[in-house]
Amino acid sequence: MSKLYLYGITRPREVPERLREQKIFLVEGDERAAVVSELEEGPVEATRRNLLAHADVVEQLHEDAVVLPARFGYVLESQEGALELVALPEIEHLLELHEGTCELTLRGKYEESVLAEVGTGADLQPLRDAYRVSPSVDAGIALGEAVGEALAARRAYDRSLVLDALGPLALDVVVGDPASELAAFDLALLVERGAVESVEKQVEELVSRLSPPLHFRLVGPLPPYSFVRLAMPAVA
Repeated sequence: MSKLYLYGITRPREVPERLREQKIFLVEGDERAAVVSELEEGPVEATRRNLLAHADVVEQLHEDAVVLPARFGYVLESQEGALELVALPEIEHLLELHEGTCELTLRGKYEESVLAEVGTGADLQPLRDAYRVSPSVDAGIALGEAVGEALAARRAYDRSLVLDALGPLALDVVVGDPASELAAFDLALLVERGAVESVEKQVEELVSRLSPPLHFRLVGPLPPYSFVRLAMPAVA
């Protein structure tokens, strides 16, 4: 019998026609269901196409009801394995917990002008003067490190402003590390589905206050990717 590729876990329901055409189906047991497709060969390569296909299935099902997303690449040996998975007590707890939730991701990125802005601070004047007098490697490194520290302080300040504004609207927040020099913050917000519009309005208010040089990118609503960690049985 074919192995099953696992997309996530949901409540028993009808699979949308578009997904049925892609051979996506549910293995149902005790008011819970594994979202799967048959897998003739494995492992599943983490190509861009496969990653997007995985997310497409999870996100379409999440539009209408709760979905606990599985990490990409998990394979179950059989339907019996799927039934064992959905029967775990933690699964029911997570389904109830996320019945009405979704994830919003919010990223902030600075314009390059912020480097000049933090680099002209009064605290850095002695280092700038020292570099002008003697533009040595050591003086340049000291000035560069000081600019980096000033930018880190600016990130922390702006992130605090954003969290103060959005924290009361969120059930939980995951704070990621900046992905580049000009990245300000990377946040995952767990919110009630009914609170999405309130978050969007609050982000618009933050944009009016902080942009430029800080630009915002809000994505969602999404399944609670950052807030669900399923104890999976196997990775093929």
